Amino acid sequence: MDNGESRKNYRTRQQESLENYFRLNPQACVTADELYMHFAGSGGKISKATIYRCLDRMVESGTVKKFLSGGGEGATYQLIDSGNGCDRHFHLKCTCCGAVIHMDCEFMDEFERHIMEHHNFRVDNGRTIIYGLCGSCSSGAKSEE
Repeated sequence: MDNGESRKNYRTRQQESLENYFRLNPQACVTADELYMHFAGSGGKISKATIYRCLDRMVESGTVKKFLSGGGEGATYQLIDSGNGCDRHFHLKCTCCGAVIHMDCEFMDEFERHIMEHHNFRVDNGRTIIYGLCGSCSSGAKSEE
């Protein structure tokens, strides 16, 4: 095993703490800042830089999914549970509250076929995120108007 390979497989205590957080909170969709506050509040000493490095490794290894936010806000991260098919379905992300909805919908299969047949483009639906407003935020926005 070369030095690069051993570094790749090396896991720090901080990385194990982050992995444990996601295992205990499988539906959580959190920012690096929220993780930092969580660990700071629980007496854990993990710097923001370390959290970002660990999250990048987890995204690269396919353990965690990274959702980019619009409007210059930070990305959110969520555990990829191999049992929930995250690599096979689309995701909806609310630009207001940050909620992520896993979208297992037959219509999206038809959408994928259409894109391939009419546009000669294969969609990577495990990495496809559709941004908009969830039902709660959409209802709130209508009531404010």
